[in-house]
Amino acid sequence: MIYYYISIISTFVLFSALFIVLDRKIKNEKGKTWLLRGLSLLFASVFIARYLSADFKIRYIIGLNINSIFGVDGINQAVLSLFVFWFTMTATVLLETYPFFKDKVFILKHLVKFFAPIIYILSIVTLKTHITALFGTQAVDKVFYGGIMYSIEIGLALTMILSVWIKEYRTHISGKFIRDFILSLLGMILVSVPCFAFQLLFGKGNEGLLIEDFNFIHRMVLYGAFILPVIIILIMYRWDYDHKRYALLYMSLAICISYSIIYSFSDLTHLRSYPLHLCNLAVYMVPLCLIFKIPHFYYFTFFINVFGAFMAMLFPGLGNEATIFTSLTVKFWINHYDAFFMPIVIMVLGLYERPKMKEMGYSMMGFLGYFVLVLFVNAYYTSIGTPTDFFFINSDYIASKFGEGAKRLRLITATIKTKSGGEMVFYPLYQSLFYMVYNGVAFMMWYIYLVMFMLQDNLDDLFTKNRKYKSDMEALLKSLQGRNKGEPMNKNATNDLILNNFSKKYSTSNVYAVKDANLSIHGGEIFGFLGPNGAGKSTIIKSIVGIQSISGGSINVCGYDMEHQSTLAKMNIGFVPDHYALYENLSGREYINYIANLYGVSIEDRNKRMDEYVKRFNLEGAFENPIKTYSHGMKQKITIMSALIHNPKVWILDEPLTGLDPDSIYQVKETMKAHAKEGNIVFFSSHIIDVVEKICDRIAIIKNGHIIKTVSLKELETNNIQLEEFYRTTIEECKVERVIE
Repeated sequence: MIYYYISIISTFVLFSALFIVLDRKIKNEKGKTWLLRGLSLLFASVFIARYLSADFKIRYIIGLNINSIFGVDGINQAVLSLFVFWFTMTATVLLETYPFFKDKVFILKHLVKFFAPIIYILSIVTLKTHITALFGTQAVDKVFYGGIMYSIEIGLALTMILSVWIKEYRTHISGKFIRDFILSLLGMILVSVPCFAFQLLFGKGNEGLLIEDFNFIHRMVLYGAFILPVIIILIMYRWDYDHKRYALLYMSLAICISYSIIYSFSDLTHLRSYPLHLCNLAVYMVPLCLIFKIPHFYYFTFFINVFGAFMAMLFPGLGNEATIFTSLTVKFWINHYDAFFMPIVIMVLGLYERPKMKEMGYSMMGFLGYFVLVLFVNAYYTSIGTPTDFFFINSDYIASKFGEGAKRLRLITATIKTKSGGEMVFYPLYQSLFYMVYNGVAFMMWYIYLVMFMLQDNLDDLFTKNRKYKSDMEALLKSLQGRNKGEPMNKNATNDLILNNFSKKYSTSNVYAVKDANLSIHGGEIFGFLGPNGAGKSTIIKSIVGIQSISGGSINVCGYDMEHQSTLAKMNIGFVPDHYALYENLSGREYINYIANLYGVSIEDRNKRMDEYVKRFNLEGAFENPIKTYSHGMKQKITIMSALIHNPKVWILDEPLTGLDPDSIYQVKETMKAHAKEGNIVFFSSHIIDVVEKICDRIAIIKNGHIIKTVSLKELETNNIQLEEFYRTTIEECKVERVIE
């Protein structure tokens, strides 16, 4: 054992001294970072060399003392070795990844400083026991390659820990720090559990506890494959990109290491020993996609591996010896959980962009290459007496699940002679159909993903609105300074409509539809809004009524802020859009009653107003008929009635006179005058300048998203200026352009 301790000490002293010297010589931070990364890569290389050097004895222990290298009475040693192995795996992945995320994930340096040294000191204290658990008693009695590599690994780990302490010796302890530290550590420990841990602690489990044939346990494990990713997504959804990436990378690396315990260097000499099963391949492809950002690899796992893993989970086929706690069973389910949901979790959390059909095409080309490879690997190794069945295309395992008809497809064979005299056997009909069916399923997955993306977008929208609502409420309460949230934010403008530096830019464009618009309209005014098509009139109107969001500035409706008090603001608005939509199977009365219910208008008030407007608009003979029987003008009148049934303080109309006959235009104008006379605001856009000139008190002119003029009609009349002339001159002389962000 003395050789192992000497290896630990000499490695630690040599590399610590070398690291300190090089760190002092390197002046820039980038160089220092790469020095630490180089040390991490060396540490990872030594770990891999040790991990693949032998078949660890500890993984064959059953129920604490069966098949134990420590004997029947060595229970304590077996349990101690398990937890040292387990926590060393946790610390190993931490040290391998820390240098690449140290500036992005704050808690990592503290885990390296406080958790890792405890584990590696424990490894030194229990070195004899742990080396016995890994390599057997012969490794204790004499120098053993695996033992030396493990000792060097410990020395390098201690060097990395020392380097972090030298640079980050200060630690600020807080409640949040303790919480983050504990939760992060628990998560790391949980995902790095060795696949043999349950077998060692609890035995193989009852012989009847098999996970197959959709029995109760099988169903529970399948449910877990859907529940677990949802939990992961909910936990990580609000994290930033780097924290998401690190968490998923740590998880995938830990699973990869746990799965790789079945391999050794001797397996690398035979292609049939490689992890060429589709789901086994995913265990290595997922971490590579997270480390190097390889889109083609990732989309292959997304389209091809996910379904393969799902089918494998439906039909595990582990045999009667694979009871619930065996390392074979645990390894199988950890592997297939990873292959099934990790690509989906990566996509949902936004680490890769949503695929287009091009990525789907590349994935299918990759699958064709994979299929041909395993087709020949299976046939070749089977021909030399080593039956091989990657992807289950060389046996009748899959065919047997679909009855005798599928098995008969294998009766048609083709052979190719090998140089060694054997025959490679292929099943062209069965294998071609297998390939085509899997391709078809992959395309079906594309449509399933499209539905999933739509669902995610809806949930994103819901969460965004919920966050915005909470943010708006906080801002509202702050602005109200202790007043009731039902009160107007601006107490001095309860009869006004105010736009203050209002701006609107649509998400699909970098050009502002409206930029820094300012308006102040008072109760009792009829206010006209003029401008060329596309100038921004409808954009402003839709933002005032709350149909679309505000990009900048604010809109106040009767003192209520449209962004933070939108419901209260809308209760004071009646809106007649340029393109209305009515429930045409309802009668006029039913529709107006429906709108009145939405606004909470009393029966007495609504009936009084309905009688008034029905008489004013000459709808007595049609009001009880379905709206679908109405003319365009009658439908326009119903729209106006619905906008006025709650007697709004602000009545907004967008091109209200388009398509109306002269009598209807007169009725609408009279209604506008009557509503303004009661102290309310009437705000409308129109291209009919004669009408605007006759009924408006003031007007505003907008061009290319800028309100370029606000003027009183009395002022124009005093100066003997016609509105049409004033409008044309203003539009022609004002040279304003759209604002580009």
